Amino acid sequence: MRSSLFREVIKQHNLSAKLSPVFTLSPDLDEICARVVDYIGTNYRVREEPLIKEMLTDGIAAWRAARKHGDPSVAFMKGLFSRAHDLYNKRYAAFKGEKYNVWYPFHESIPAFEQRQLAGYVCQVVDEPVPGEVSQRCAAFQLAARVLTGYAFSRYFESYDVAGNFAH
Repeated sequence: MRSSLFREVIKQHNLSAKLSPVFTLSPDLDEICARVVDYIGTNYRVREEPLIKEMLTDGIAAWRAARKHGDPSVAFMKGLFSRAHDLYNKRYAAFKGEKYNVWYPFHESIPAFEQRQLAGYVCQVVDEPVPGEVSQRCAAFQLAARVLTGYAFSRYFESYDVAGNFAH
């Protein structure tokens, strides 16, 4: 079942026609995408486009490339999680004048963080690196551990090793 936030992302970025064939062949990806959208939300931007749109677009492109040769659902997952490290490269914070609250990626989802802020706070990505080094592979595993069910995590990250080619 799609969440209202996932439906909003699909409608806002005109992704319905692009995602329909993906979900027709691999219905489990629908729930996975909904869970990723529910964790990241629609406001987190590292570049011009929201990160979730970039992630879904990468997943669709990888799925299309692997349709004829390979496993397209695994390719979709590789594309979807390939930008997970963008969540951990820069800080996300809510500002109100001199006061600010910082989002802790290992504590709560971005929409939960945004809803917790009092009126007047503005959430935005800050051009400040997160302390420590988080590799692309580690970030993909961190995000997957937070959003995937046990079966989906086992299938894609243990059996198919979706993050196997990501930078360590």
